[in-house]
Amino acid sequence: MTLLDTEAGPASEMNPAEIPARLDRLPVMAPHLVWITLLTVNLGLGFYDNALFAYVTPAIVEHAGLTVGQVGLASTAFFAGMVVGGLLGGRLADRFGRRAVMVWGTAICSLGVIATGLAPNFETILISRTITGIGVQASMSALLVYIVEMFPAATRGRFVSVVTSAFVVVAPIVALLALVTVPAGGPDTWRHLFLLGGVGLLIAPIAYFVMPESVRWHISRNQVGKAERIVANLETRALRRGPLAEPEPVAAGAQHVSLRKALGSRRIIGTLVALSIGYFGATFGLYLYQNWAMYVLVDGLAYTEGDAYRIQLIWNVVYFATPLLAMLMIDRVERKTFILVSSLLSAVPLVGLGVASADWLVTTAGGAAAVVTGLVITAYFAYIPETIPTEARGLGSGIIISVGNIGGALSGVLGASLYGAWGGAGVMISAAVAFVAFSIVILFFGPRTTNRSLEGVTAEELKAA
Repeated sequence: MTLLDTEAGPASEMNPAEIPARLDRLPVMAPHLVWITLLTVNLGLGFYDNALFAYVTPAIVEHAGLTVGQVGLASTAFFAGMVVGGLLGGRLADRFGRRAVMVWGTAICSLGVIATGLAPNFETILISRTITGIGVQASMSALLVYIVEMFPAATRGRFVSVVTSAFVVVAPIVALLALVTVPAGGPDTWRHLFLLGGVGLLIAPIAYFVMPESVRWHISRNQVGKAERIVANLETRALRRGPLAEPEPVAAGAQHVSLRKALGSRRIIGTLVALSIGYFGATFGLYLYQNWAMYVLVDGLAYTEGDAYRIQLIWNVVYFATPLLAMLMIDRVERKTFILVSSLLSAVPLVGLGVASADWLVTTAGGAAAVVTGLVITAYFAYIPETIPTEARGLGSGIIISVGNIGGALSGVLGASLYGAWGGAGVMISAAVAFVAFSIVILFFGPRTTNRSLEGVTAEELKAA
């Protein structure tokens, strides 16, 4: 329980239809900054593990005795775990709260990362990667839902951009660690890097005691008093700066939609299917690029391991531009339009990387691909939970992200097949096609969400049905 849950706030009529609107009108304050810091660290821990596995693939093959095919299966196991984590974690987040699932997911992820570092054989790695995937996705799904539910409507896209800065910070750290330690280290160096990921066991309890539960989740569980106390305390802080705008609540009927009604709506199911298809393509394309780029550099283009790490370090430094660009644009453009345009732009450097042989073109195309594909995924992270009613938001987001992660799982197996048949060009061109083709579905069938209340999006979806 946090201070925002317990301190007394100003009197209120405790109208459930008004509480989300009161939350949406708030300015950005210190509590928001504390929450987003913890959320960013949380997301970074999950990304550290997945990025590290991609970077140390050559070392695992060499020192752990795994074949390329076994590494592909281990990568697939991680994404299979993410599918399970998204579905299970999403449902549990609707039942027990966003914060609880995020915290426990982080702990499970950290235990899986430690197990990977200690794994004596392929079978243990397979199991540990599955467990890690479950924890990563359960935590991330709840985390994204938390952001769209607890941050002001006009800035939630920007806060999603802020949280994705975890990728920007962690990516060069992982690349630098791999560059400095793996080539010159011993056969167990890759294991030591995984053990560092266990720090999540320290972060999880801090998040639990500092962050309040989602206001909208409290309302969905008829815990209006708890939701009121959190919002009232935030309003008390905000009123110290000056008067607040009048809340603009949506009709009460859109405030409480049962899980059965939400999943029984043809329009909402159509949205769920459309976003699942779109995110599947984006995830498949992203992980074809990310997880196979290192192997393409070393095996396909004959770079030394050290040179390949240096190139990827440059890509990750360039990637710093992604959250900055997203913060400038994401709340100014309708989400589904942003997804289509950034997907089209991502195809250019991906194809360039696939056909490049000159050092300058490999470096330039790979860096540009990192930036633009990152914009696509950031937009999806903001968009997915915005499109689903509160009572089904955890499960619905979990379904969409889990279907997307099937694309990530397939990138391991199909990436190996594509590379075997057509080399690096086959992998990168396939990634470009996936980004573009699947984003078209979003443009035609996705709802409008940018700068709109979540309850307003739900009301429009139910009305259209």
